[in-house]
Amino acid sequence: MKRSTIFSLAFLLLVVEPVCESNGFERQPVKQELQLIYVFDDQKPEFIFVIGQSGFKSVASLEKYIQTWPPGSELKWAPGCERFGGEPLLSSEDEMRAFRAFLAERHIKFILVPSG
Repeated sequence: MKRSTIFSLAFLLLVVEPVCESNGFERQPVKQELQLIYVFDDQKPEFIFVIGQSGFKSVASLEKYIQTWPPGSELKWAPGCERFGGEPLLSSEDEMRAFRAFLAERHIKFILVPSG
């Protein structure tokens, strides 16, 4: 009994531990859909980006989350055609260009479905 326990422990130390230390477990790319939610609690609407069950109040916080995605991931966004003004990313070509560059640097595919 002791010999099999020692063998099992040696196996774990010699094989499993190096795999964990070398990040041998690669994360698979994800496919997510982005939404922009309008919150009408005040005179001026507030905008919140949503991916799955997570919300982000700024482009910076959205990017911080997306930084955790592995290369090869995909982000799809169909923002629709109704605008109130001041929407993040949609109201500024420079912001959108910077966001696309951010995704491209991380090899994340961005699918923007044009409104119509």
